[in-house]
Amino acid sequence: MKLRLLVLFLLVLPCLIFAQEGFQWNSNKNKIEIPFQHIYNLIIIPVEINNVKLNMLLDTGADNSMIFSLPENDSIQFKNYKKVKVRGIGSEEIIEALLSVDNKIKISSYEDNKFPILIVLDQDVNFSSRLGIPVNGVIGYSFFKECPIEINYQKKIVTIHRTREFLEKKKFKKYLKHPIQIIDKRPYIDVVTKIEEDTLGLKLLIDIGLGDGLWLFENKKIKAGNNYFEDILGRGLNGLIKGKKSRVKSIKVADFTLDEALVSYPEEMYFPKIGIIEGRNGSIGGEILHRFNVILDYQQQYIYLKKNSNFKKPFNYNMSGIVVQHNGVEFVQESIRLQTKSGYGVKVDGGLDNFNESNFMYKFSLKPVFEIATVRSGSPADLAGLQPGDKIIRINKKKIHGYTIQKISDLLQSEDGKWIYMDVERNSKPIAFKFQLKKIL
Repeated sequence: MKLRLLVLFLLVLPCLIFAQEGFQWNSNKNKIEIPFQHIYNLIIIPVEINNVKLNMLLDTGADNSMIFSLPENDSIQFKNYKKVKVRGIGSEEIIEALLSVDNKIKISSYEDNKFPILIVLDQDVNFSSRLGIPVNGVIGYSFFKECPIEINYQKKIVTIHRTREFLEKKKFKKYLKHPIQIIDKRPYIDVVTKIEEDTLGLKLLIDIGLGDGLWLFENKKIKAGNNYFEDILGRGLNGLIKGKKSRVKSIKVADFTLDEALVSYPEEMYFPKIGIIEGRNGSIGGEILHRFNVILDYQQQYIYLKKNSNFKKPFNYNMSGIVVQHNGVEFVQESIRLQTKSGYGVKVDGGLDNFNESNFMYKFSLKPVFEIATVRSGSPADLAGLQPGDKIIRINKKKIHGYTIQKISDLLQSEDGKWIYMDVERNSKPIAFKFQLKKIL
């Protein structure tokens, strides 16, 4: 698994045209570098909105920017807001949100004092628990529309370039230039895929807010083939998104060919009447894009690609069938051995190896709580008896506090046949489980 969480497509009803001045350059340099966190193939950047520091997800698949949670012990004052209706992937249900304008946003030295943003303060929308870090919202089209944006997945730096002169430098000559289309504030690219024995030309949304590598919409020509399994693909504004997971034989992006790429086929019911452009066949996301260093130029409608060290990595997935998430924090008692030295006026009786409670200090630390969010039906974890809501205590005899969300994910897609031993707490009772990772695709 990479991220089972599709971030956002928003349809605002009625269609809202945001009048905005856009981002302004507030630096003496010709580039602004922004470090980012890279989790589940997603890019999270530090942002200030109305003088409050937030973590926001960069998302080329979102036409509007959005806040869905506030930082703990803090608040944000929003100006000039009104109620609007929004609808996202997950169902046809429409939910209420607030549209606020005239906000001040700072992304390093890139600033906008008339920034419009949607506010949906709904815990079901907030996916911080799935990522393991606080994420407060999504930055969409407005960030990308004016300046070339360079994404260096290896150095974990997003660079905003003031002009295109940097493209004349020697290192950027190694990038392959390929046309894209900006339609309704979103970038699209034409690719060639081979599914079973069929070679198909497809139009895909370039979606860096999608952790998976490839999503395709099934129709008469596009079919999952014989080897697939039913899965929970992600979460939208209105709930879980289900579909099939499989592989394509190959996908050609510009002049680069990737073999045996994972692909997800969301059920048709999750895409009703949400403004999908004619001819669109799906999305290309982070699991593929992070294999390149990328430059997006919306104004000139080009993408620049250069292979990086991730290019040849295999396309792995979560073979356990469980998705793990954070569920708050708890105090954990830890013991620390006091280091006592002799020879400095201190006499140690019996040697340092003799146990004595006075040789230890105890402290209490806040540690994250991990729980099982979803379980795929028929998966190894499901057959072993694990359930959503189980609180994880240990994995492979190691206390859970020694793990991060990313480390757990890496373990669960590590090796076909690997045994996983998992101790959980259910209804305040400890239960031990074991299961074997099984490669289906």
